Amino acid sequence: MATVLQASLLVRHSTPEVGDAFVASRLDAPAGVFGAPPHGLDTAAIVRRADPLPA
Repeated sequence: MATVLQASLLVRHSTPEVGDAFVASRLDAPAGVFGAPPHGLDTAAIVRRADPLPA
């Protein structure tokens, strides 16, 4: 339940890239691969969001 709540909050209040990455790595992941990001995520956008000094 906590993971679903986290996903809901991220999808509603974060950027689409962050919400999509969380859902893909936590809820859509195959059994036994919890937290492993799948291919095709926009990781550059996630890193840019976390960068305190954007270029």
